[in-house]
Amino acid sequence: MTSYDAVISGAGPAGCSAALFLARKGYSVLLLEKERFPRDKVCGDGITSRSTALLEEMGVMEVIRQRVGQLTVFKGVTLYSPTAAVVHGKFSQAGCPEGAAYVIPRRILDDGLAATVKAHPSITFFENTTVNDLITEGGRASGVSTSKGEYFGRVVLAADGFYSPIASRLNLKNSLKTHQGFAIRAYFSQVEGLTDSIELHYDRSMLPGYGWIFPAGDGRANIGVGVITRFKDQRGLKRLFERFVSGSTPASEKLKRAVMEPGTLRAWPLPMGSLPGKRGRGNVLLTGDAGSFVDPLTGEGIFYALKSGQLAAEAAARALDAAGETRAIVWYEKFWRKEFLFHDFTVGYALQALLNNEYILESLMQFAARKQTRADLLADVIGHNRKKIELLKLIVPFF
Repeated sequence: MTSYDAVISGAGPAGCSAALFLARKGYSVLLLEKERFPRDKVCGDGITSRSTALLEEMGVMEVIRQRVGQLTVFKGVTLYSPTAAVVHGKFSQAGCPEGAAYVIPRRILDDGLAATVKAHPSITFFENTTVNDLITEGGRASGVSTSKGEYFGRVVLAADGFYSPIASRLNLKNSLKTHQGFAIRAYFSQVEGLTDSIELHYDRSMLPGYGWIFPAGDGRANIGVGVITRFKDQRGLKRLFERFVSGSTPASEKLKRAVMEPGTLRAWPLPMGSLPGKRGRGNVLLTGDAGSFVDPLTGEGIFYALKSGQLAAEAAARALDAAGETRAIVWYEKFWRKEFLFHDFTVGYALQALLNNEYILESLMQFAARKQTRADLLADVIGHNRKKIELLKLIVPFF
């Protein structure tokens, strides 16, 4: 029976991040993925500068550039208020000077992650292998049971998404509508008027969610709508999408001659980081969507997946070094709470409620439109270059 230092379920951004950071510390890693690469993953495809910095550190950006060539750098965000006030914010590099923002389809991003993982000698990677459950012995996890058999490890990391069977087994799956969102997206070709900015459209029917247009190159764009189920029922999501792309909205003007690519309209849940409680138990750690690491304000999850994978790797390594695997959760809770809890999740959850108020949102957008530094602050908060508390302080005067 082969046993590994770490068994990881799921080879998306969180799982590959955890695998690479653990393997670079000298640990043996088994990475299990239910699908075969390349494969699509429903997502908005936005890559913030902080995500890029982690991907550079992992060696993934080099692989992607070798495959697709030069990538288009996105320099800011254009925001549309409910009354169509327009704010053009630019990304600064103060928060992350080593990274740039991109839009990279997940089929390309995740294949680059998988290729980087496959090249590492300390990582064993099995595709087409579905993890079904934990194996437990003496009150701790000793491995996982899968569609291909049982695999054993000293620590187990779940990076297998919102529907993670491991999170469900631990009764830690996010089932609270007050800490969830839902999004729907499709790819369109022949989109007009695309620039080097991503677009966010705050229509009153979606607040505090929004619609987006993320240019993907050559007149192609990832276009979608996201809602926060604390305030909006996800069952109306498809209707909101249809209105966004074909109704009388600023976005629909760019889509008059655009063509939706067949089979690309897909929806997915967003488990928000504001969910209370732990992200694992003993020697089992939950990362990415499995651990509800999604921005409560924007719905962005790639950065939090990559970073939670890195933090889980560090926590697992501390526990493995001390031969106290069941204390991995102690380290992990300390790391992720310090990194995310207040500035990202608690403040983001508070901002949800504020931006659900159309008067506050409209006032903020009009206020930001009158001064470039304010517009840039909005862009930087969305792009993870500045703390959300700075946006909260900007909103407080409206009360």
